[in-house]
Amino acid sequence: MGRLAGKTALITGAARGIGRAIAIRFAAEGANLLLCDLNLDGLREVAAEAESMAVETLCLRTDVASRDQVQALVDEGMARFGMIHALVNNAGIFFNAPFEQTTDQQYDRIMAVNVKSVFLVSQIVIRHWLQRETKGAIVNLASIGAAVAFVDSSAYCMTKGAVATLTRCIALEYGPRGIRANSMAPGIIDTPMLPSVEDNENWANNTIPLRRLGEPRDVADVALFLASDESRYITGEMIFVDGGWMLN
Repeated sequence: MGRLAGKTALITGAARGIGRAIAIRFAAEGANLLLCDLNLDGLREVAAEAESMAVETLCLRTDVASRDQVQALVDEGMARFGMIHALVNNAGIFFNAPFEQTTDQQYDRIMAVNVKSVFLVSQIVIRHWLQRETKGAIVNLASIGAAVAFVDSSAYCMTKGAVATLTRCIALEYGPRGIRANSMAPGIIDTPMLPSVEDNENWANNTIPLRRLGEPRDVADVALFLASDESRYITGEMIFVDGGWMLN
């Protein structure tokens, strides 16, 4: 216990699914939480659970694709907690569409949420770290789609490939300043974003070496490791959290 005691973590997309699991896991290890999402009611539920573990929280409804809103989020978090020690860029969306049928609106939205948000939040947090000459850890949510191709998912896979590449670039550029950046590549995780869970469970039993779907806590535990000092000599990596799916 207490692996993040005395630290503050900013987690985007924290109202449900993986983001919620990460927030609760971090709180259990003593982290104060700066949480954002468009779903403010969901954030408040997460905050209430986290605060039962004797940590402080701040929840802000934020469009993470808006520079002004992200700047306000980070500024308010810094004013409240004094420092942000770890950043988890979790916010993301997904849709299925054949490549030739993907609309400009779909493309623009998924690029804004999945890529632009990671760029903006990371940039603004890093600026604070540089101004204060302090270290920090960034954990980005990529996907198995960053490494393999899927039918009807070209836009999504492209965004996650971009996240993985941006993570490596940040790690290289800011490693000398003590700033680490790593990404995680979940496989199929049982969250509200996942349709047809029963079909996916049948598929997992026949395909994934560990013979089950992933759970949000599986990803949260890896996020905790990457945000903590236990991974102090790891940067620029993408860790697959896929039950061995990539072995196929």
